[in-house]
Amino acid sequence: MKYIILAILLGIFILLFLPVKFNINYINHCGSGKLDITTSYFFGLFKPEIYPFDKKKRERPSKPKIYTTFPYITRDLQYKKFIDYIWDRLVIERVDWETEIGFEDAVLTVLANGLVWQIKSILMVFVLSDKEINKINIDVITLFNENEFNTKFNCIIKIRIVYIIIVWIWLLKWYKGGEKIDRTSNRRANENYNG
Repeated sequence: MKYIILAILLGIFILLFLPVKFNINYINHCGSGKLDITTSYFFGLFKPEIYPFDKKKRERPSKPKIYTTFPYITRDLQYKKFIDYIWDRLVIERVDWETEIGFEDAVLTVLANGLVWQIKSILMVFVLSDKEINKINIDVITLFNENEFNTKFNCIIKIRIVYIIIVWIWLLKWYKGGEKIDRTSNRRANENYNG
């Protein structure tokens, strides 16, 4: 019996430290954007779907009194701690970002191409300042004699299920008026993921 219990505990431990993979895919073509997020867990056996946009949008109630703003500020700061906790522990496996841009004016097309490259470079430097990306592909395609702007973005990230559970528990405690969360020290994501 004890071996069965040990096997169950070992199985739970392994499941907790297996990563969840998120495949984020965004396409914008001719002003129409589409965002898809798919997940994969336990070697692809479980693939729950995520709907990034809920039809029922939750809006903050509008109250004119100034003192009502403070709870919202506190809540947003608390959300930032949750996001920082996840960000410190996720692994960026792959980033593909391709943009097509063009104008009928050739000079404007060249300037726009350079501007897009600069924006992408700044964003990648910002991300890479505390993250390592296993595979990255960034490209800007210039289209002459046509007004066009299309972009395709694909990002694959992984994070251990145990960290998601921890944040979920913290959120439950927080909504019930529980403990505050102190942001843990920054650690590289691949150190946490690869041990």
